[in-house]
Amino acid sequence: MNFNDFFQDKIKKHQPIFFDGAMGTVIQTLQSGEKVSLVDYSLSEELHYNAPDELSITHPKLIKSIHLAYLKAGANIITTNTFGATPIKLEDSSYDTEEIIEAAVRNAKEAVKQFGKTAFVALDVSSTGKLMQPMGPLSFDEAYENYKITMVAGEKAGADLILIETMSDLYETKAAVLAAKENTNLPVIASATFQSNMRTLTGADALTAIVYLESLGVEVAGFNCGGSLADAAAITEAMASYSSIPLLVQPNAGLPVVENGKTIFKVEPEEFAKAQVENYKLGAFVLGGCCGTTPSHIQSMIEEVLKEVKNQKTSEKIQSLKNHTIICSYNESVDIGSKEKGPVIIGERINPTGKKKFKQALLEQNMQYIIDEAASQINAGAHILDVNVGLPDIDEKQMMVDAVKTLQSSFRIPLQIDSSEPPVLEKALRYYNGKALINSVNGKKHIMEAVFPIVKKYGGTVVALALDENGIPPTAEERLKIVDCIFETAESYGIEKRNIVIDALTLTISSQQKEAKETLRAIQLIKQKHKCKTVLGVSNISFGLPRREIINAHFFTQALAAGLDACIINPLSEDMMAAFRAFRAIAGFDENCLDYIEEYANTVAPSVVDVKTGGTQFRPNNDDVKDLKSIIINGFKERSADVAKELLKTKSAMDIINEYIVPALDEVGKDFESGKKFLPQLLLSAETVSKAFEVIKAHLAASGEKQESKGTIVIDTVQGDVHDIGKNIVKAMLENYGYSVIDLGKDVPIDSVVSAVEQNDIKLVGLSALMTTTVASMEQTIQALRQYEKSTGKTVKIMVGGAVLTADYAKKINADYYSKDAMQSVEIAKKVFGA
Repeated sequence: MNFNDFFQDKIKKHQPIFFDGAMGTVIQTLQSGEKVSLVDYSLSEELHYNAPDELSITHPKLIKSIHLAYLKAGANIITTNTFGATPIKLEDSSYDTEEIIEAAVRNAKEAVKQFGKTAFVALDVSSTGKLMQPMGPLSFDEAYENYKITMVAGEKAGADLILIETMSDLYETKAAVLAAKENTNLPVIASATFQSNMRTLTGADALTAIVYLESLGVEVAGFNCGGSLADAAAITEAMASYSSIPLLVQPNAGLPVVENGKTIFKVEPEEFAKAQVENYKLGAFVLGGCCGTTPSHIQSMIEEVLKEVKNQKTSEKIQSLKNHTIICSYNESVDIGSKEKGPVIIGERINPTGKKKFKQALLEQNMQYIIDEAASQINAGAHILDVNVGLPDIDEKQMMVDAVKTLQSSFRIPLQIDSSEPPVLEKALRYYNGKALINSVNGKKHIMEAVFPIVKKYGGTVVALALDENGIPPTAEERLKIVDCIFETAESYGIEKRNIVIDALTLTISSQQKEAKETLRAIQLIKQKHKCKTVLGVSNISFGLPRREIINAHFFTQALAAGLDACIINPLSEDMMAAFRAFRAIAGFDENCLDYIEEYANTVAPSVVDVKTGGTQFRPNNDDVKDLKSIIINGFKERSADVAKELLKTKSAMDIINEYIVPALDEVGKDFESGKKFLPQLLLSAETVSKAFEVIKAHLAASGEKQESKGTIVIDTVQGDVHDIGKNIVKAMLENYGYSVIDLGKDVPIDSVVSAVEQNDIKLVGLSALMTTTVASMEQTIQALRQYEKSTGKTVKIMVGGAVLTADYAKKINADYYSKDAMQSVEIAKKVFGA
């Protein structure tokens, strides 16, 4: 039996599937001299390696014994010892990626053969440890090529499926999934990981994560690692409410603690099993364990879950289709036409049609114009932004990609990719970070044949126009027939009805008055028959008429009453937004009319409506363009250098830093701490500051002045740990606040840290560790620094951070400070240096 047959059989019978548990923490326990239940192996030597993945080659019996223990515990799937087996992660290894993967898969398959019962081998793949662009140096294409090598090697070695796990950036996950699907025939499971704030590193909550992962076309999606079992239950419940594919849940055995110098996980097998039974009842279908779990944890889990299955207490919601039409960016989702919140606004202004300035901006590749249009629409209330850059004189494919990347680096809002050219849609969707709204397909056979495969491959929700080879039908019934055909064809491509939004098409009343009336009837007929979502470009109704805003607003209200779910409008039109807000209040979507009151309390009806102005956070051509603080807060990096240069004509460098840059960073930091902003926005503001600093530094050099450093800090990722994302973020923020940073890199020997401290007379050291297996190295580094203090009489303050650390943990290993994030490291530096 192959894995696909096994998988489908389990789904059909509503029987859960079981993964194994941890590999790294089991090895760590064995290395300490302790026994691990069911593992028939004792370590008589100290393990030495550049990467744990190398043990598949150097200690195959060790790895096979752990695999065999999990098989004996009842696991259906065991994961290879290849968590870091990608070219990027293995750059310092003595072995290449293919060698390690071949050995790892062979070990797992030999364990299955020795076990003698049906079980499957999952190629284990995880993060590169680098930040993706625009936050870091790793491009999407580089990530894809990196993962491609791993995926191809895994299939060649004989893996049955691919597990992409512990992913903190969903964009990197997308690169890995595409690398797997485009270069192998193996089933793919994708799993995110969440921080203590119940969001991924890049800010996605559980809903956004499951929507994004499911859109990638994986067989199973879910999460692993993370925090407490209570956190895992909350994430499971949130994901299960929206997932229409089997859900994977692989939590840790609780949070790690330090006792007697050792990292341990205190959740016992019985407690872990009980928690997983509850997760199964919430909707988890594929269950396993992550850090701290052992074969005993998995054995207890399987026994207890199977008791629950036997008792038939679990509903069939595990594989049920959820009828939500949701799109998302990398960390924000929009449920189109939901029962709770109702219709949504799609901002229409990023479109060159009839806009001379926009056309010129596209010809000049002026991305700031697009940013300005986006900012004003978001502030005016848009939930989604339409992006159309169709112009005959440009490379539309590349311009669309550039526009999408620019918008996603500046804003969280989901996008509608709008083009009549399928190749443009395909290229944009490949690089889009999220699940996009796609505009559009229609009832023409050749268009459906071109667009539907793209939608299926990249995921997304597609706008479908009710027209075919004969144009737009005059009656609602004829438009419904076209919609019937569209849905039938989409189904043949495996595209679900919930991922199609129907545009009944708005015709202008100045020339097609009778046909225009049919649009409202068409909305009603389509929704009655197909229970689907609808969208309209509203403003076409008034083309060629005076005072168009009057017609638009009244038609808009009628369309909303007819059941319109998504409205493509100009959100800067107060008439349109007033109609929208009033409808939401009347229809009950605005509970207690709170949004309406907030918008209109203490206001008077304007005598003149200026439809060119937007919200309050940022508007093009207002004073904020010249306000460096506002520019930094909003992350308008293309403006910061010019504005800094202008400010230097009247202010000193230190005045600019103290009056604009530091207050802006403080405000961004507070928003980050409170959850109003997330890592991408934090780093974008940091990059905006960097561009201003380049100008300031050049000015200081030319004038012979020097910028005084607030203090010098040594930072590194400890020996044995090759992850440096967190460290790099800390470095960027410290430098922006005026501190000098000596970055020793990753996997840094203890002696190198002490040497750097001694040579530079350092007062503050920052140590980072991501893996539970390397916190011992962190403790040893701290011990060496304390010994340096004793021998020299000098004082060195030490701050520590990383996913596995807590404040209590930091105290136990004798650190002075625990830094939960980059902003806290800045506060610590202020305490140490007094500035």
